[in-house]
Amino acid sequence: MIRALMLTVLALLPFSARAQSGPSFDCRQARAWDERQICAQADLAELDRRIAAAWRAATAGATAEQRAGLQAAQRAWLGERRACEGPQAREAQSCLRRVMRARSRDLEALAQGAPATALPTAKPAPEAAPAAVALSAVSCPATAGWAAMQICATPGMRELDLAVAREAEAARARLARNPAALARFETLLRRYVAARDACGRAPGRVPLDCLQETMEDTRAEIRQSGAG
Repeated sequence: MIRALMLTVLALLPFSARAQSGPSFDCRQARAWDERQICAQADLAELDRRIAAAWRAATAGATAEQRAGLQAAQRAWLGERRACEGPQAREAQSCLRRVMRARSRDLEALAQGAPATALPTAKPAPEAAPAAVALSAVSCPATAGWAAMQICATPGMRELDLAVAREAEAARARLARNPAALARFETLLRRYVAARDACGRAPGRVPLDCLQETMEDTRAEIRQSGAG
């Protein structure tokens, strides 16, 4: 557990010290099952980098007491992550993705709520309105796009797609008066659109499982983003 925490703390090092396509830690030191999975799967490596970035942001202005609490929570989460290992590889990897996405959301929420480390010396210029991501429910029957065709052909996915599009529009309306939050939300949607289609060619993953997990996780992130 100590070694696992040390690997996570490596995330505090600058990203320039590691390859941008890999995880936040050195895969040459990966020994545990979860670490090897993160090194082997590009989407898990990306999740690990997101967690590392959110960890740095969440702990940047923390007091010693707050940092101790965050480290305790991180140790508990590492135990949960490692507990995903099991005889069924598909279920184990799904568990790993689920707990990593949840941790990413939790840390990003903490980071966004953290107090600023310094006050601006001048009034900042108004932020430009972010470009809205074109996200609408798939029109069935779909004849183009791997994700769209799967959504139309798979029971339950069309309803999930409708829910994602509807809740995204509602969240966007709630965030309209907060340019910074809206910009983060549009980035989330942009990442979702790209990840959804990438599931059709995700190495080492069951494409439909990838698509459903991506849609469900994004729906959870949309709800969290628009909660305020």
